[in-house]
Amino acid sequence: MENQSQKIIFRGDKETLSLIAAGKKAAQKAIRENRVLGLTFTYTKGNKVFKEQSNGEVVFVKSILSRKQLHIKKGTILYVKSK
Repeated sequence: MENQSQKIIFRGDKETLSLIAAGKKAAQKAIRENRVLGLTFTYTKGNKVFKEQSNGEVVFVKSILSRKQLHIKKGTILYVKSK
């Protein structure tokens, strides 16, 4: 019997592509449903946050700080501060 908490570390390319496609399809469906129901939805584009109304009007909400990429070399030790 397999352990329920066992994690899959590597997924194949085919499985990854199918998961990405399913995610895109679900997002498109949710956006369509929001428009039909007259709801707004929020999304990011680059470092900016936008809110789109059901009538198609796009409103700028705010800018967000861009994150720096974390370059970690093999063998690096990370320390976490406790509160």
